[in-house]
Amino acid sequence: MKKYAFGCLAFIILCCYPIVSTATEVVVGKVQGTRGLVSIFRDGKTKPAFPHDKVFLSDTIMTGSNGAIGILLEDNTLISMGPISRLEMKKFKFSPAKNEYEMSLKMGQGSFVYQSGLLGKLAPHAVTLDTPVGKISMLKGTDFRARFSE
Repeated sequence: MKKYAFGCLAFIILCCYPIVSTATEVVVGKVQGTRGLVSIFRDGKTKPAFPHDKVFLSDTIMTGSNGAIGILLEDNTLISMGPISRLEMKKFKFSPAKNEYEMSLKMGQGSFVYQSGLLGKLAPHAVTLDTPVGKISMLKGTDFRARFSE
């Protein structure tokens, strides 16, 4: 009887494991286009980025010396990055039905174009962008271009 119970428990755990491990992966957007060398650092591994790839919460996107990428977030925020740039997806919550809004991005070195989507228009107070020179808080519908070096 103990062997049967142990076998059933092991089977249940193995069946549920993939569900539990993928439940923590929150899709925040997708890659619209790339040029040159662009990679995504996720779960301790670096992989090349291609158009239509999903972007997950806690991903870090990096471009090489000839790289560029366009990312469209779930709320229609558009982020473009130029060569030798780095962006960390820290927080993202966009659920208008539940009145839940939050975005936190960390822009490292590089060049960026940010065009605010619905989150920045509906809840500008919930958007923060960390940069090497300080934090940017949103005004309703903020768009900007910036270049940072560390």
